Amino acid sequence: MLDRRPLEIFLAIAEERSFVRAADRLGIAQPVVSRQLQRLEGNLGARLFHRGSRSKVTLTRAGELFHDEARDALAGLLRAEQLGRNVARGATGPLRIGYVFSGAMTALLSDMVRGLRAAFPDLEIEPRLIETPAQLRELAEGRIDVAIVRPRPSWPRGAAVLARHHEPMLLGLGTTHPLARHDSIAIGDLVPECFLTPQFDVEDELAETVRRLLRKVGGRPRIRATGDFITAAALAAAGEGVILAPASLAHLVIDGLTFRPISGHAERLELAVVGRPELPAAQREAIIAALSASRTDCRV
Repeated sequence: MLDRRPLEIFLAIAEERSFVRAADRLGIAQPVVSRQLQRLEGNLGARLFHRGSRSKVTLTRAGELFHDEARDALAGLLRAEQLGRNVARGATGPLRIGYVFSGAMTALLSDMVRGLRAAFPDLEIEPRLIETPAQLRELAEGRIDVAIVRPRPSWPRGAAVLARHHEPMLLGLGTTHPLARHDSIAIGDLVPECFLTPQFDVEDELAETVRRLLRKVGGRPRIRATGDFITAAALAAAGEGVILAPASLAHLVIDGLTFRPISGHAERLELAVVGRPELPAAQREAIIAALSASRTDCRV
């Protein structure tokens, strides 16, 4: 198997036509050049140079044939070494980012991408919209590197929370809904409403927040899972129910949909930015730095 150093020495001798000048060019002693060349010729089973005591060193026929291959092989080794270093420090990709819809609406995703691009101009960044349960599965399986998700009681083994974002909640409802006439909505008025949620499982923070909200007034919530926030918002605009939504969702313009604050409700929704264990330290640091400087309410 060919190593980088013998190839560098062979090419230096071929270009300089001198062992002495090749040694000076590479910054090593001439005996080292001679020994490395002899080892290379031994591995190949062929002499690569005609040697003379005073005359210039010239390539043999085997040396001429080997020259172009050696140059290409060295270039490939250098590229591979550089790629390895870039991968180790996170300068090359792909970096796969999963995010829930609110991750885009809050600017968490764009702030993160902006910070990564400033730190690693050549990094290939691949964001993908995925709901929280699927993101956690893909994070555990190594199919995404960073997740922007709703919080869960536990995370995949070895995963680390890089930042947490908090924002107020609003009630989303159709503009023709009777409650839309009010500047703010009383909790008691929400008891008969059907709440549309992105997903509905035992760990769904939003569904649990609806339950806590209505327990304050002795109500029992009706919850309907829709699969995602866009569907929930569209159904609310159509009069199919209401949504308890992060305030950032109010940036979404859907005809027939409006948002109101809920009186006496100060709870805030959380997003977590989670990295898999193998995330390069430099990428991890760039993400934390970007989110620390974010315009959003983000704590690292």
